[in-house]
Amino acid sequence: MSLGLALGACDKAVNVQPSNSVSSDTGYSTKEDAAAGLLGCYDAVQAADYDGVAFPSTADLIAGEIREVGTFNTTYGVIAQNQTLPDNVQVGNTWDVIYIAINRANYLLQQSDKITDPAFPKLTTQAQARALRAYHYMNLLGLWGGSTQGYGYDGGLGVPLRLTPTTAIGTETAAIPRSSEADVATAIRADLDFAIANLTTGTGTTITKSAALALRARFELRMRKYADALAFAKQVPATTGFATAAATGLTSPDAIWQLAFSVTDQNSYAFYWYPSPGGRNEFDPGTTLAAAHPAGDRRLAVNVAASGTTLKYTHTATRDDPFNVVRYAEVVLTIAEAAAQTGDLTTAAAQLNIIRTRAGLAPTTATTAAALVTDILLQRRLELAYEGNYWFDLRRTNTVQTALPTYTQTFRNLFPIPQRETNITNNLIAQNPMY
Repeated sequence: MSLGLALGACDKAVNVQPSNSVSSDTGYSTKEDAAAGLLGCYDAVQAADYDGVAFPSTADLIAGEIREVGTFNTTYGVIAQNQTLPDNVQVGNTWDVIYIAINRANYLLQQSDKITDPAFPKLTTQAQARALRAYHYMNLLGLWGGSTQGYGYDGGLGVPLRLTPTTAIGTETAAIPRSSEADVATAIRADLDFAIANLTTGTGTTITKSAALALRARFELRMRKYADALAFAKQVPATTGFATAAATGLTSPDAIWQLAFSVTDQNSYAFYWYPSPGGRNEFDPGTTLAAAHPAGDRRLAVNVAASGTTLKYTHTATRDDPFNVVRYAEVVLTIAEAAAQTGDLTTAAAQLNIIRTRAGLAPTTATTAAALVTDILLQRRLELAYEGNYWFDLRRTNTVQTALPTYTQTFRNLFPIPQRETNITNNLIAQNPMY
């Protein structure tokens, strides 16, 4: 396991000793150290194997929203064919980088407790770290946890749950078994509740109370706790100008938490979507996505551009397209779906129509809860395309095999635990069934 501390913006604050350890005694002692550590926590999310391209793209490849048309046949290619094996390098890399991100958050939480400077914003720093940790565990459960029918069922599988940092080779890095899905869910909720209580509302490139509320709503929707999802989503402040903003999240009024990249801190979205010069054209839109758009849908030209690519990520020269982790469009659709699931069809239709109208569509004609949910799920697919959401919608609604009828092996609804994790722990970290 990589300690994942002395990387990126954490370089200044962590002293790597020749003995393969990171000494807590030379860790964070000032508010500036903690600020650098927090930057390092955000930097981990932007890694190429995480939200720099790999995590959302992996989810969209297996969901059929993206086609692999390039040369990464043994990694992205087999993921797109739903034939992922435990030795898939990309799957292993993404698992590893998420745990590196968790370890950075854990280390910041541990070290920030020792800072006594009254000018240090301890609670807001720790709140962001805990929200980031919750986000990471949500993603781990999303790909590797739950059960074949979805999330939140009895006996659901979890992942190893580490809530303290590993700073030195030894007992701290000893393997731990997988916790249950329920235990990981408890930790996620506790972290997000702490963030909600200690952050202020707003939008931007860091996690705010608004983002934490939206993440909590996302998690409860995934766990089929519809009343809770509705309660948290309703607390997210409405985004000014949202209803008249361009569809599909291309403009800022939609972003609640957005990752900002630059020419010196790049991502690979446009690089993978576009051909040379400037790209390698690994990805094309999925074969069924264009036809899923109703007639007149403004999002079609963005999601399936005339050139056979997407307009969501276009910066091939600078590779600095922003990535929207949380959008207000998702919040609106969460309110709509959770309202429909709890019997408030009026609210469900009203919220759904905000999205439909923005996309150039007529108001919904659905009059039953089931019909509303069907339309809402379609709008989620089209509105949030290429943002890594559709696979988790299929899983949480137990519709993987319905939407993707060639996926007959239900055990593949969960990704395999990376082979190195099961091998080096002598199967203490148990493999998902049937792999």
